[in-house]
Amino acid sequence: MEGKLEFSSLSDQVYAYLRRQLNQGSLIPGSTIHIGDIAQQLGISKTPLRDALIHLELEGFVEILPRRGVRVRKLQVQDVKNAYDAVGLIEAFIVSSCIDRITPKHIDRLEELNEKIISDIKRDDFSRLFATNLKFHSVYLETSDNEPLKRFILPIKHRLYDFPRQNYISEWELNNCEEHRQFIEYLKKGDGEGAARVLKDTHWSFEVQKDFIYSFYGFNKNRA
Repeated sequence: MEGKLEFSSLSDQVYAYLRRQLNQGSLIPGSTIHIGDIAQQLGISKTPLRDALIHLELEGFVEILPRRGVRVRKLQVQDVKNAYDAVGLIEAFIVSSCIDRITPKHIDRLEELNEKIISDIKRDDFSRLFATNLKFHSVYLETSDNEPLKRFILPIKHRLYDFPRQNYISEWELNNCEEHRQFIEYLKKGDGEGAARVLKDTHWSFEVQKDFIYSFYGFNKNRA
């Protein structure tokens, strides 16, 4: 880890820095975060660092162990299942309750982003896949004025995808795009309930996606 924070007194700057370290693989699951070492490297006191770590613990990225330090949490099968259940329920609720707010412009944007994802997958370019996928889902999520719900699911998605991964599965990603297409078709018909079912019962269904999930995260099916 290199460099000093420009605004070292702000805990959100420290939080953003630690998130980058997680995303880049400098802090890997199971490793220990040494508070004193990081504080010294960044030229900050331990207080904003502790505040940032508490934030990360609430989001499930780390585990604060009394008198033993801070450990980067390994993602478990149950973590993924819980995340899928939560995101599926919330996204389905939002799209069904906000269907009257989704306009042809929103639908055009969804189709544009889905085609961009498909194009990248076919070129074996996964560098912006997560970011583009977030934009896709944000198109309809942003039609809701329920800010707490929207804030709640974003950290969950980052928890699922923020650690560096080299094992993207083209078949799974293309399946996701086909589910996106089905979802869009329901939106075109103004069928919020149909669109919600695609999200909750297929797209964010752990049982439906289970084989791909086990492969993507390297989970051992026998141990699970």
